[in-house]
Amino acid sequence: MNLTKKQPPNRKNLHNRSILRTTLLMATRASAARTLIVGSGAGTITTYEFDETANSQGLIKELGATSGSAPAPTWQTIFGNLLYSIGSDKKLIKKGSAKGVAAPVSIAVGKGGKLVVSASYGSRGPGPVPDGQEGPPHQATMDPTGDDIIVPDLRADQVRVYNVNSSTAIKELESIKTPPGFGPRHAFFYPVSKAKATHLFVVGELSNNITPFKISYTEGQLKVENIATVSTFGKQAVPSGPPAPTAGEQPFLTTGNTSISPTASTKHKPTKPKTPSPPFSVASDAKPKFMQLSASGGLSTRQYSITKEGNWVAIANSGNSNFSIFRRHPENGTISSLPIISTGNDGASCAIWYEPNAGYC
Repeated sequence: MNLTKKQPPNRKNLHNRSILRTTLLMATRASAARTLIVGSGAGTITTYEFDETANSQGLIKELGATSGSAPAPTWQTIFGNLLYSIGSDKKLIKKGSAKGVAAPVSIAVGKGGKLVVSASYGSRGPGPVPDGQEGPPHQATMDPTGDDIIVPDLRADQVRVYNVNSSTAIKELESIKTPPGFGPRHAFFYPVSKAKATHLFVVGELSNNITPFKISYTEGQLKVENIATVSTFGKQAVPSGPPAPTAGEQPFLTTGNTSISPTASTKHKPTKPKTPSPPFSVASDAKPKFMQLSASGGLSTRQYSITKEGNWVAIANSGNSNFSIFRRHPENGTISSLPIISTGNDGASCAIWYEPNAGYC
């Protein structure tokens, strides 16, 4: 985990393993066009315009690209009009960078934009599952209070908790335990964009499960209670390998008619370029209910992004270097069976909508 306090822009080329901060200069105009930003393992961040009212030839248009976050900007997050990336006009203008640790894989912004935290996959070690459980943290995210950092540790079958209430130090608290072989990869707080969370959802990569925990804060310690565990394949049997399916590059949850969309990445043969993408509804008690299993439009799905209105889903597929845009039905959370468009992007790993005033965390 890498903890970074925001500093004035640094104009030196510090290190190719850096956190890039860019300014998003996006035109605000009365138009159906939307802006999509795609980060690639091949070294570029590309900005696209998606116009849902255009004909099939004009649906997607590339606006520009930058290699300022090379060599592998595989994760981006937005805070206000700033794009943070690891590793357009409508340009991405580099504002600065900070040296990180090897192989950063996620980034989050907290404390009103005053703190940036990233997770690193740079060191490895054995876990209970020999053919996959060899990696350390794959995500770091902050709770809505801004006082705690949550770090799923796939290798240790734990979700580590760190307190950052102090401005000068972080303190490791009691971790959240998951069953052996669960392989926690990503976690997020629910409800989204609220000042106080009631639940923490954890996605198990190796077990293909989702577990919601009811949370409370007691004497400065985050306490959890396991309320359910559901399969990312619903009542269907988890397909056998090789390769075995793995769940969840990034769960995504929308407000209103809520759905979670963890990846079930199965890496089918090229004749079947369809990684399953299961959304779930969330009941009042926060228990997820399986809704459907639909294709993602590609292989080895890495990440989802849903528009503020909830009617479009962008999915990055690194296995065959493309991203797809699907229509989503906000009334029930389901996704159309076929993408409205699939576009090649070498090493596509992160697709994120940029919508001014969308309330990014």
